[in-house]
Parts: sequence; structure tokens; C-alpha cells
Amino acid sequence: MCPMLCLWLFVKVTIPLQINSLAKPILFADDTSVIICNRNFIDFSTSANLFLAHMIKLFAANMLVLNLEKTNITRFITINQPYCALTIIHKDKCIEEVVNLKFHGIQIDNQLNWKNHIDQIIPKLSVACYMVRQMYHICYNDTLQLIYFAYFHSIASYGIILWGNSSDSRKIFTLQKRIIRIMMAAHPSKNFM
Repeated sequence: MCPMLCLWLFVKVTIPLQINSLAKPILFADDTSVIICNRNFIDFSTSANLFLAHMIKLFAANMLVLNLEKTNITRFITINQPYCALTIIHKDKCIEEVVNLKFHGIQIDNQLNWKNHIDQIIPKLSVACYMVRQMYHICYNDTLQLIYFAYFHSIASYGIILWGNSSDSRKIFTLQKRIIRIMMAAHPSKNFM
């Protein structure tokens, strides 16, 4: 058994025994994400602070350090929910709530509307469209397809299960139609959009 697997099993077994009632931890490589659910803001804030205290104790017991500088907190809210600032404090270090954060390459905002993520990938996809347009006259269709899958499809499909149903996703699919029309030498038609 490799050391990483042993560590993962240890952390996976140990964390739920201590804090299962407070939160649901999600482990990925060396990142730990936590989901805390509560409708009451005061109980939510108390659970978050208590969870952080338990995690710091757990890390210290295993000779690990929780980097509070890289720790982010975001609270998912609805548009018409009143805003209350969430602040978690540990040893005079304050972890303030962030509205947008980047998580494994996906921009997540506190209202889950995915606009920031889509706005971030549109320039990359536009560059892919430009590359295919420039290469169209000197490459075979097989090569254009390789360019499409390497530079467009890989970016557009990453995390699509999360942001694909967003109202702003139409911009991405419009770019996808454009690049396919370029590859097939098809002219845009009003019915195609």
C-alpha cells in the first residue's frame, strides 16, 4: 500500500468520526472542501467556527498545518436572501467570506449563476475559433478536428455538468456553432442559431 493511500484512508476514516455531525468533508488530493448546511445563520456560523477548530486540532495531531491564508469561505445564497457577513476567527486570524472563488479551474460565485466562469473561458474559446479559421486553408479536416478537440472541446466541456444549464451558456454554444461552421465551410443561417 502506498503512503498516500494510507494517509487518505486515515483522513477519510478519522474526519467523519470527529465532525460528521457538523459538516460533510470532501477530499481531493491535498485539498479538503467542506459543505456545511443550516438554514439558521447563527447556527451556521457556530458550526463553521466549531468545524474549523476541530480541523485545526486534527491537523495539529497529525503534524500538519492548515494554511488559513489559502482558506476560503463562500456561502451559497439566493438573490432575495438578506446578506449577513460571515466571519470566522481563529487565533486573531480572520477568514472572511468571498463572493467568487476558483475551485479546480472552475469559477464559482455565491449565487451559482456561472457568469464569471463563462466570461473567463470565452476568450480562450474565441482564440480556438481564430486558430481553426487561420488553419482551414492549409490543413485537412482531420487536423482541424484535432485542433477543435484540443483547444475548444477540452475547455468547453470541463465542468459543463455544473455550468451547462446556465443562461449564459448560450454564448459558449454560439461559439461552438461558429467553429463547426468554419470547419465544415458552412455559411451562417438564421435557422442555425
